Amino acid sequence: CDDEIDGQELGMTPATPLVPELAAGDKVARLEHLRTETLRALAGEPVAEPAFQAFQRVARAHAIPERHALERLAGFGMDVTDHRYRTFDETLLYCYRVAGVVGVMMALVMGVRDPRVLQRAADLGIGFQLTNISRDVLDDARNGRCYLPADWLAQAGIPPDGIADPAHRAALVGVVERLLQEADRYYQSAAIGLQSLSFRSGWAVATALAVYRDIGRVVRERGI
Repeated sequence: CDDEIDGQELGMTPATPLVPELAAGDKVARLEHLRTETLRALAGEPVAEPAFQAFQRVARAHAIPERHALERLAGFGMDVTDHRYRTFDETLLYCYRVAGVVGVMMALVMGVRDPRVLQRAADLGIGFQLTNISRDVLDDARNGRCYLPADWLAQAGIPPDGIADPAHRAALVGVVERLLQEADRYYQSAAIGLQSLSFRSGWAVATALAVYRDIGRVVRERGI
C-alpha cells in the first residue's frame, strides 16, 4: 500500500531517470483501488493480486476486523489529501492509522485477543511512527510534507515554510525532542504488553522496539 500511494518499489523510488511524482488524481485513484480490493478480499470475493490474496487468507485465518484495514487506508488518505497537522492529537491520529492499527493486526495474528494488550500493540506502532517522523523531518519537508504539529512549530518560532531553513535548525531540534519524548512514553506503555505474547513473538517485538528506540537515540545524538 505504501508503494502504491508513493509510487515506489519496496519503499524506494524506482531507479529510473526522471521518474515523475504521481499526480494527485493518480494517488486518489490508487487509494480507491486499494480500498476496493481490500473490501473484496475481506468479503471473500476473488482477488487477482498476490498481496490481496495473501491478505485475504491471513484476515480470514485470524479474524481481522474490517475496520482495522479501513483505518489503515484512512491514514493513506491523509497523505493523499496533504492533510496539515495543527495539533499533536492530529499527528497521533495519523500515527495510529498508518502504524498503530498495524500493531493491532499483527497482535491478532500472534493470537492476542485481550483488548488491553491490543492497546499496547497500538502504542508500539504509534511510537514507531513518531520515531519515523522525527528521523524524516527534513526529507519530508523537501517533499512538501510535514507531520509535526503546527502549534508546536509556532511555539518554537518556525514558520510553516521554514522547516528546512538552516536558520531554524536549532529550534527544530527542540520540536523533534518533544516528539521523541512522546515516542518514549508510547514505548514504555507498549513494553507492558510484551509479557502477554508468546516467547517467540515477544522476542521479535522486543527487538523491533529496541531498534526503533535506538533510531531515536541516534537522532538525538546528531542534533542540529
